[in-house]
Amino acid sequence: MKNIKINTIGVELDEKIEEYLSKKLESLRKFINFDDEEITTDIRLSKETRSRHSGNLYKTEISIMTVGKKYGAKGEDEELYASIDAMKDAISKKIASHRGKRQNLFRKGATKVKKMLRRDLKN
Repeated sequence: MKNIKINTIGVELDEKIEEYLSKKLESLRKFINFDDEEITTDIRLSKETRSRHSGNLYKTEISIMTVGKKYGAKGEDEELYASIDAMKDAISKKIASHRGKRQNLFRKGATKVKKMLRRDLKN
């Protein structure tokens, strides 16, 4: 996977976390080709310390810039891995939604063309 930048604030990035992130990004491959050089991905991992009774809050943010669209999502949880999962779920929903809208628009256009062709064949 090329063009992936990982920034951390208050979190130490080790191999285990990197491996977990790459596993989660791998599941997005059905939507986005991360090997394309025109696609850049920025991931931010941060840890906020709340009051001593509340514990820590982990935030994970992702920004994916493709040729025609920019996607972004956030995940928050008291555990780092849970925040990564929340972020992955949010970004996959956004990408799938955009993909579905594009396919529906194409289908509507194809239906209109088909109707016009049928009218021309009847005349």
